[in-house]
Amino acid sequence: MNENEEDTANGMLPLVPLSPERKPWYRDRLVQLVGLAGVLAALGAAYFMVPAQWVGRILPGHSIIDDGAVALKPGSARPTDDQVVVNGLVLFEPEGEILLTTVSIDGQVTISDWVRSVREDEVVLRTQEQVFGPRTADEQRERNLQLMAASKDSAIIAALDYLGVDAVVESGVGFNGVVPGGPVDGLIEVGELIVGLDNQLVTGLESLLVILEQVKPGDPGTLTLEHLETGQLRTQNFVYGTHPDPERSGGFIGIEDITVRSVDAELPFDIQIDSGSIGGPSAGLAFALTIIDLLTEGELTGGNRVAVTGTITGGGTVGRVGGVAQKAAAAEAEGAVLFIVPEETVEDAASTTTSLTIVGVGSLEEALEALASLGGDVDELALDVSAAN
Repeated sequence: MNENEEDTANGMLPLVPLSPERKPWYRDRLVQLVGLAGVLAALGAAYFMVPAQWVGRILPGHSIIDDGAVALKPGSARPTDDQVVVNGLVLFEPEGEILLTTVSIDGQVTISDWVRSVREDEVVLRTQEQVFGPRTADEQRERNLQLMAASKDSAIIAALDYLGVDAVVESGVGFNGVVPGGPVDGLIEVGELIVGLDNQLVTGLESLLVILEQVKPGDPGTLTLEHLETGQLRTQNFVYGTHPDPERSGGFIGIEDITVRSVDAELPFDIQIDSGSIGGPSAGLAFALTIIDLLTEGELTGGNRVAVTGTITGGGTVGRVGGVAQKAAAAEAEGAVLFIVPEETVEDAASTTTSLTIVGVGSLEEALEALASLGGDVDELALDVSAAN
């Protein structure tokens, strides 16, 4: 009897090794599922992380996703009341909120951004040149900070003027942009003030227009400019152009979004605006309304959340801004019930919203009328300077 026969006789079966071909059936299926999950995870990560410009290299000529593209997306909509600091006056803290809206500019355009730009109006792809012009991103950032500084000054002037406070004296004309290809393009820059033209004093917009009516396109001209920060004066020669509006006569300089620099009057209070890292001139209207809201009794917004965008001049004129579609989406996401925009941009704002009421305005007074429609307290707004402490 051999060894195996002896084991059988004792009631024990011999141990037979498991064949490699007889693995449990679920092991292969598990490996397949894990592999599929890995592939799906990789594709998902690629969708949100892989630059869309890579597709541009595969499909050359699609400028929408070529190198240098940027994505304009909804930014933020944040309250402004904590950004305005007033010393020497009693403030009336509101229950409602005025929201400052922004656009997010993303230089890392992903495949997800590309797809969203095709399917949704709130994401738009542009080239860097379309967004920044000939400037680098750093140069554009610096320019936007300069625009914001001028915008804050204009907002304070406009708000106080509406409240009946003679707080300033005109002493020069500023600007927040230069017409590309215009007579002074590349010759003057934001941050300078026009204080003289052709040896005549420029004290404000009216005096500037009077001088322009006296010259003709093609005539030589000389600007006297004052640097806002240093106070340094310089002169700049140029040639007058033809105004793009055929109904306007006289010479054309080619400056945009005009503001009037003013010298502060001796007032017993002080107003400052802390805009942080936000740049550009589009917060002007929001800040002007916020100042009025803080300095007057009652609820200017009727206790509601109201989003606002638009430039403003010292005289209260509201000007056009960009990215309104993206700002509208941000405002709606933050629960705003009304979005006040420059009158030319109503259609853009409405393209990305479903429940937000859009109102277009051309002046500070019209913006206050829009707030009145919400139940805002806008009657007999005034500031008693003698009550300053």
